[in-house]
Amino acid sequence: MIIIALLIVIAALSAIVISAGNFNKNKNPAAMTQVINDGTGFFDNIIAAPIHFVQDKANEFSNLMDTYKQNESLKKQLSDLTDEKNKLASTESENKELKSALKLQETLTDYQTVSANVITRNPASWDDTLVIDRGKKDGLQDDMVVMANGGIIGRITQVNQSTAKVALLSSTKGIANKIPIRLGTTDNPIYGILSGYDSQQNAYIVNNINGVSDSTKFTKGSQVFTSGLGGGGVGSVRDLLVGTILGEKDNNQGLDRQIYVKPATNFYDIRFVIVVERQTGGN
Repeated sequence: MIIIALLIVIAALSAIVISAGNFNKNKNPAAMTQVINDGTGFFDNIIAAPIHFVQDKANEFSNLMDTYKQNESLKKQLSDLTDEKNKLASTESENKELKSALKLQETLTDYQTVSANVITRNPASWDDTLVIDRGKKDGLQDDMVVMANGGIIGRITQVNQSTAKVALLSSTKGIANKIPIRLGTTDNPIYGILSGYDSQQNAYIVNNINGVSDSTKFTKGSQVFTSGLGGGGVGSVRDLLVGTILGEKDNNQGLDRQIYVKPATNFYDIRFVIVVERQTGGN
């Protein structure tokens, strides 16, 4: 084995010396040198193949991790943008409602009012009630009219020291205290009672209409106001906008006639309200 090893070393050295000489003289390497070079290259390829494979897989994994991190970063940016968009939409909606409340406040110059925020509105009773952040300490009392988004939305039914409960006119459970309204003009008034809400029509139901003949037709789109003829509470305040006439139920005559009135307010989104304490100009 020693002799064979020495022979291989001597052959390799000889091949190197000869190859170096041929390289310097720009000659092709000897046949033995070519065989040794080819063998060395073959073994180099065999040894390098798994190393290259591992390196390629390592690069692929590194690229995959970089892509994952980029995706996570993009997802976070998208989530942040979505949150900002939602906040902006909410702020715009709030500003719009504040402007509407301010505009409504400016029209109520003949009334003593109190502004309030909606602090509770239970999804289970969304169409029935809500709670505001004003109460007895602010002068609120039962049956006071509550307005929002341009029209009346209900009346106060329960007053605590710093909060109050509002019964909405959109409730399908019925209206405890009926609201006297005026359908016609101030020069030619037609009176009736707002007695309920039709959720399918999304409209108030007005009946007990008097002062008109059976042939009287009501103009669609004409405005409806509170009449102020109902004594205390809701009925004591006149000329508050209720809505506009939407249509009339068929086959009803006289006091049994039913008029559908489209609410002036948007009941779904109510954040700010105005409580009408009293009419300063008198009835």
